[in-house]
Amino acid sequence: MLPSRRSFVLPPPPESFTVPRLAPPPPPSTLEPPAWAEVALSVYELNGARALNAVTERVGLGGAYHVGIEVYWLEWSYGWSFRGTGVHVVPVGQSKIGKFKERISLGKTPLPPHEVFAVLAQLRRQWAGQDYHYLRQNCGHFCAELAMRLRVPGEIPGWVTSLAETGDWLAQMLGVQDGSEDCGPSSQEEVTPRTVLELLRHDPAVAKSELEWQWAQEHTFWKAQRASQQEQHHQLMRGAANANVLNQWAPHSYSLMTGL
Repeated sequence: MLPSRRSFVLPPPPESFTVPRLAPPPPPSTLEPPAWAEVALSVYELNGARALNAVTERVGLGGAYHVGIEVYWLEWSYGWSFRGTGVHVVPVGQSKIGKFKERISLGKTPLPPHEVFAVLAQLRRQWAGQDYHYLRQNCGHFCAELAMRLRVPGEIPGWVTSLAETGDWLAQMLGVQDGSEDCGPSSQEEVTPRTVLELLRHDPAVAKSELEWQWAQEHTFWKAQRASQQEQHHQLMRGAANANVLNQWAPHSYSLMTGL
């Protein structure tokens, strides 16, 4: 006689029994950024300011510098422009405003490239070129703001903006006019690819800024994908279990951001 099916039913597991599960991967915010996520401050001595800096540095007032933030293979800074944003990009260490002086590491940013560009897109809208002021809103203040938003562990050295802050204090004490009156209408309107050709005809400066913005995104995402693939290959060769987590720093697809 064949046994009934009931005789094959397994007994229920004890109350203390739990099915073992693999630990989920750590969230992106806790992952160690790759080496190429390092952020640094590029410091330039302004053209013609060597004699001034020799005096001000000696008395602890810093100097007349131009600075930019290096992040993901490009350098971002801020300056005056008649229309549009004052945020601009150059290859690392190649600003023509002054002579390169030094590079100061600020640590790694936990933000992947597409989040960094989201931050930069906001700053491009908020930091208009006509709002530039050589004492109160200059490249040093912009770099401090950008470094804070990139959430790097390091801080911008105080001597970068100390001379400007001292000059602003003296100007206010003496009632000196700062020459920051408006020079014309500002431009905060959105710039899309359809309007670039029209801008080239009527406003080449704004068009150039927008084309550089598009190029910077394409260049950075391409570099990030290449770096991520190389690092992933090296980790797989070493048998690392978390090689795939680098994909968050180099997404396979992305959309370029437009607008000022």
